[in-house]
Amino acid sequence: MKVCDIQRKDGRLRALVGPGLATEVQDCYRSLAGACLQGGCRRVLVLGHSTIDSFYHLALRDALRSIALAGVPDDFRLAVVALTPSLIAVYDAAVIEAQRLGLEARRFMSEQDAEAWLMA
Repeated sequence: MKVCDIQRKDGRLRALVGPGLATEVQDCYRSLAGACLQGGCRRVLVLGHSTIDSFYHLALRDALRSIALAGVPDDFRLAVVALTPSLIAVYDAAVIEAQRLGLEARRFMSEQDAEAWLMA
């Protein structure tokens, strides 16, 4: 199974992250930040899956700091979906950090709900 799958479509990024080792998950979030900054994205969807240690996904907070520091468009939106229950608290922490950094971010229970919010 692929640990990191980042796709760009219609100016949006969709990232499927995990499960994997700490370095693999962290590298994926760094790659996501790089792809966002290079491509000038306005909408980002992150779908996370964890089987070993959900705290590996705290790397999303670091990626969000990089994105915020570099600057994003005013209408930037980030949606996260925890595909495993153990990621809910981790993604909630990332959303709080994103909001503290001035980024619009929310956690959703399904990819469909996240996509609808991103497109609204």
